[in-house]
Amino acid sequence: MYENGEQYTANAVLVLHVLKCVGEPITDFYLTDLMMGPGLVNYFTMEQCLNQLTEGGFVERRLDSMGLAIYTLTEKGEDMLTSMKYMLSGGLGARYEAYVRKRKDEVSDKMHIDATCFEDSNGNLYVRCFVRDGLMGIVDVTLPVANKHDGEQICKAWRSDSSSMYIQLMKALYDSAKINLEG
Repeated sequence: MYENGEQYTANAVLVLHVLKCVGEPITDFYLTDLMMGPGLVNYFTMEQCLNQLTEGGFVERRLDSMGLAIYTLTEKGEDMLTSMKYMLSGGLGARYEAYVRKRKDEVSDKMHIDATCFEDSNGNLYVRCFVRDGLMGIVDVTLPVANKHDGEQICKAWRSDSSSMYIQLMKALYDSAKINLEG
């Protein structure tokens, strides 16, 4: 949370700093995860800063091919960060930089290959498995599951070996289509 305009500006500069540290397009979910991790920024403040930075052209918000919002630092944002970085005093910038560096590979991997188990508005459970390359979704599969445990097991398996699972899925679809064409 912020108590005054200067603190709010420092939070906005911190958002720019984290985007620069990440160095690649990032979803709102993972940006929020990185911002909240050290526990120094309030969620609502972070979202407000991100929205104003986006409206001001300091951050670009695009939708990937799967409809997820992806954020990147613009050249204007980099210029702003360079001129305002002094506001990250008391080791704040360094603390977030170290935190991002520690989690960067994990977040990057999840940005490219991940799976989630979720419930729709009717109470039905699904698993969504995807593979993304930048803004392009390469694989995006959503399947119904019987229960949360099964869903979590599928997610875990997808995260550990999405290539083999994708090949098995494609083989099953191909075999099914072949049977239908022959029959």
